[in-house]
Amino acid sequence: MSGAQPASREGAIPGERERKAAAVMTIVFFIIGLSVILSYDWGAPTPQFRPDAGLVILLGILISAIIYIAARYAATGPGAFGMGLRFCPECGRQIRFDATVCPYCNRPLP
Repeated sequence: MSGAQPASREGAIPGERERKAAAVMTIVFFIIGLSVILSYDWGAPTPQFRPDAGLVILLGILISAIIYIAARYAATGPGAFGMGLRFCPECGRQIRFDATVCPYCNRPLP
């Protein structure tokens, strides 16, 4: 019965990760698109970009890259850079990274 629990838990995690990745990518593309829209001179009689358009677009790309990188590190798991917790191979529950025995099923860990 304990063998079925980790399989269902593992099946739910990829769906959640895909949903979070899609949300992050939506935010990233929204910020880049917003920077392009803000770099356009809307008051000009002819279509043209503002003189500082390159800086505005570069700032949007930089902010998007920071958000993307932060989301990638957060997706690796809890703790500092994903090193705080891991899963027990026997029962599938989260345990401390430095644990030598699972506190739930008492299995020795490698």
